[in-house]
Amino acid sequence: MDEDIPMLVPQEQNISSTSMRTAPVPVTIITGFLGSGKTTLIMRLLNDNTHNKKIAVILNEFGSSSGIDKSLSLKDGKITEEWLELANGCFCCSIKDSGVKAIENLLKRNKSFDYVLLETTGLADPGPIASMFWLDEALQSELYLDGIVTVVDAKNISNYLDETKVGLNEATKQIALADRIILNKIDLVDQNTLSSLKTRISAINSVAKIAETVQSKADIDFIFDLHSFDHHHKDPFEKENSMQLEHAVETVKTVAFTVNGVVESKKLDEWLQKLLWEKSIDKEMEILRFKALINMGDHHKYIVQSVLELFDIQKGQEWGSEEKTNKLVFIGRHLNEEMLRKSFAECLEDL
Repeated sequence: MDEDIPMLVPQEQNISSTSMRTAPVPVTIITGFLGSGKTTLIMRLLNDNTHNKKIAVILNEFGSSSGIDKSLSLKDGKITEEWLELANGCFCCSIKDSGVKAIENLLKRNKSFDYVLLETTGLADPGPIASMFWLDEALQSELYLDGIVTVVDAKNISNYLDETKVGLNEATKQIALADRIILNKIDLVDQNTLSSLKTRISAINSVAKIAETVQSKADIDFIFDLHSFDHHHKDPFEKENSMQLEHAVETVKTVAFTVNGVVESKKLDEWLQKLLWEKSIDKEMEILRFKALINMGDHHKYIVQSVLELFDIQKGQEWGSEEKTNKLVFIGRHLNEEMLRKSFAECLEDL
């Protein structure tokens, strides 16, 4: 650990701000196994003065997580919030309830924060947590989900991925659901091992960009302002990869394909319900993450995103000179590409 501990300032009892928040605050979920480098990453972000962001760091650990946090507790049925404020305007706190309302209440005491980083416990499945923060704009939440960043320990990740459990193990889920992956501690493995790890990770999630780091030294732009879950996202296929790799141990892989034609909005919605809610297209398939660019026949792209059973369709940027086509990426297990192609084709307008 070569970074300095952030300077603390005395905590005031009644913190207020004259600045009024005009837009929801982005939330990034930081996940990864114990010892992967999540806390090191967050400490670097707190000490980095180049991004000029006031960050609220929420440590959602089960039990004591570090020396920089205090607890959120209940007294007589009322929430008592305590945190340590840092000299650069950021703060850290620890909560046992990662619900949206708890964090909204926390931020109401200071309306000047630009960003929220939610560090999960190393054994957490980020799917249900992401679903809580990925809210419809009509709900007018003070928060919005910006992205999921998974920190991977290059030295030990193979052991975690090889763990046998009923269902998927947590390491596989954390990689599968990531928008960005920080492959950390690369100095502890040789080049052959590193190359094999990247292939194995891409076989699970071929869409997420990968940053190779030592001591979690990832660029700020790799983490902040991803807009992975809204229409401001320029292109959900930042690292589209047609590889259909499947490691002998993993049951999770990526399937990607392109389909020409114009999609009918109603048919698309019905298809998504059958695929994600009813699971009637193929009951064996388990889709963890789904992204798509859809052509509905007008000048705009339509972006479809899903995490587990939750999905959303938003109007995106204009196609411009880009070819109008439908790009689909599925991340999950027991994926039946033939069935996915056949069922999606039923969403196209009749010629």
